[in-house]
Amino acid sequence: MGRVVLKKLIGAIVVVILLTIVIFLLIHLMPGDPVLMIIGENAEPEQIAALTHKLGLDQPLPQQYFNWVGRLFFQGSFGNSIVDDSAVMPQILERLPRTLALCVPSLVLSLLIAVPLAVTSASHHNTGLDLGITSGSLLLMSIPEFYFGMLLLIFFAVVLKWLPESGYVSPSDDFGDCLRHMILPVAALGIALAPGSIRLIRSSMLDVMHEDYIMLARTKGNSRPRVNYVHALRNSLIPISTSLCMQIASMMAGSLVIEKVFAYPGMGMLLFRAIQRRDYPMIQGCLFTFSLIIVLVNFLTDFIYMAIDPRIRVD
Repeated sequence: MGRVVLKKLIGAIVVVILLTIVIFLLIHLMPGDPVLMIIGENAEPEQIAALTHKLGLDQPLPQQYFNWVGRLFFQGSFGNSIVDDSAVMPQILERLPRTLALCVPSLVLSLLIAVPLAVTSASHHNTGLDLGITSGSLLLMSIPEFYFGMLLLIFFAVVLKWLPESGYVSPSDDFGDCLRHMILPVAALGIALAPGSIRLIRSSMLDVMHEDYIMLARTKGNSRPRVNYVHALRNSLIPISTSLCMQIASMMAGSLVIEKVFAYPGMGMLLFRAIQRRDYPMIQGCLFTFSLIIVLVNFLTDFIYMAIDPRIRVD
């Protein structure tokens, strides 16, 4: 067991190092010059050269990379913004809890929608109910997240005026108003994520519905809900865990769009603004944070697999 954990830990560290290389290269392949974004395209060549040197952008790319990685791993710092010289780390630590407060309820909501519908669909295989659920999930999957979010915004905020259109209120200021501002973005993200889980869980359920132990549970007189949720669903937990891991990655991407639609001041808005201004340290910090969360979730998912199926522990 210890050797398996060590092996996976080393693999996660290697992935993180590779991610830093990919993120750094992608940032520097972006079109646009951050220096010109700061001082304007009509600046004198001497001004451009001076600011480029001040920001360290005239150094070779390998040196810039090792400077960034050195600060990251040995100082725990993402550096300072090249736009306003503010520290990147405090801004990320301020915005990250807001994004997590958006993503965690969205994940719970998507599972509350997906699991009952997937189990119902699998237990009524090849019936009209199964066709309706699979068709509905396919329809929802084809709707972009930003468009679905705008539909909810228009209907519930503009037409019915039941909920706020956008913005964010700190729970320490007004918890009730905070919840009202969270309803639409959480619903948009959670409902958008549910169809993918429905299809995956349904497929996993169908693989076990015709196993001998399921037939035995039925012949022993167990009720349909008990057979579906206790016997069949429990033996489909590994694909469901995989679905959770995939949803974390999807949420990281989906939150960028949803935060923009609802003007929600989380990591997505911070990254979007940084991309507009070609703020390399801020972009690198945001992308690395998102990537690190996904790596950690994958790492923890491996241990969930081991807890579900002890055979996976064998190296």
